Amino acid sequence: MTHVLAVVTDRAHARFFDVGASEAVELTSLQSPAGRGGKFHSDRGDSPGWGEHAYHARREEEARRHVAAIVERLAAFERQHPGADVLLAGPGTTAGALQRALPPALGQRVIGTARLSPLEVTPATVHQTATQVRAAHERATQRTLVAAVLEGLGTGRAENGVRAVLRALARGQVRQLLIPADVADVFQTAADAARRQGASVTFLDAGIAQPIEGLAALLRWP
Repeated sequence: MTHVLAVVTDRAHARFFDVGASEAVELTSLQSPAGRGGKFHSDRGDSPGWGEHAYHARREEEARRHVAAIVERLAAFERQHPGADVLLAGPGTTAGALQRALPPALGQRVIGTARLSPLEVTPATVHQTATQVRAAHERATQRTLVAAVLEGLGTGRAENGVRAVLRALARGQVRQLLIPADVADVFQTAADAARRQGASVTFLDAGIAQPIEGLAALLRWP
């Protein structure tokens, strides 16, 4: 199972979890200096009454540094686990805002977002949430691949059917092989051959695989 790094964050906290097949293991967390005291506390020299602009500028800088620290931690984990998926979670719109701030390479690893609080979340909750989000992401990815096959038929970009796909596989044309999960054992040799050629292999859920005639493939070239 591919690792999932889940980050549960708010304005001042970020908790990280390495999610595997059976559990989520909490990693070292982050706590940023944001949120020192209240907005209207008189001990804040830059709070309203002493400089509204300075107060908001400091808050924006704290938020920027907090996001930068999260991005740095995500990037370090991805270097340790290349290809790891990422789940972003937080209260309200926090997760969506963090996703928009990610660099493209990390943004492509995000499998979804969720609403969780770093002050209340448990490893068990993170594991359950990540499992559900990953399953939804995988189903969406499968539907996209099947749609691409159907759209590519007759254009030289896709094949549907055992004979046509095996012929393309023998030529080294296949870049993405699609196999209904209920016949995975029958086509294990084809899956192995595709991987040796550097192609990706996806096993499709039964309902999603209905348009597939045994095997389907997206091709490298016509």
